[in-house]
Amino acid sequence: MRLILSMFILLILKGCSSIGVDFNQTSSSGDYNPLTVPSVDPEKYKSDKQLCFKQVEAQVSKDMASNNNITKFRQCLIEKGYVLLS
Repeated sequence: MRLILSMFILLILKGCSSIGVDFNQTSSSGDYNPLTVPSVDPEKYKSDKQLCFKQVEAQVSKDMASNNNITKFRQCLIEKGYVLLS
């Protein structure tokens, strides 16, 4: 009984901790901040990330946390010549 209760509490805590992720998505956090190779100019990469984010946001005008929109954002960066590591 204790094991079941402990697992139940763990699942509730895990669920609660993941709720805030979707509300805090910006062009500089989480899925919209993929790593790239160290040789990339950081300022240009930051600028290109912002452009890709705005481009996808204008195309879909809905939930930017959806996997489809994250994929579009990453594809935009790849098309600009970046190698994404994460």
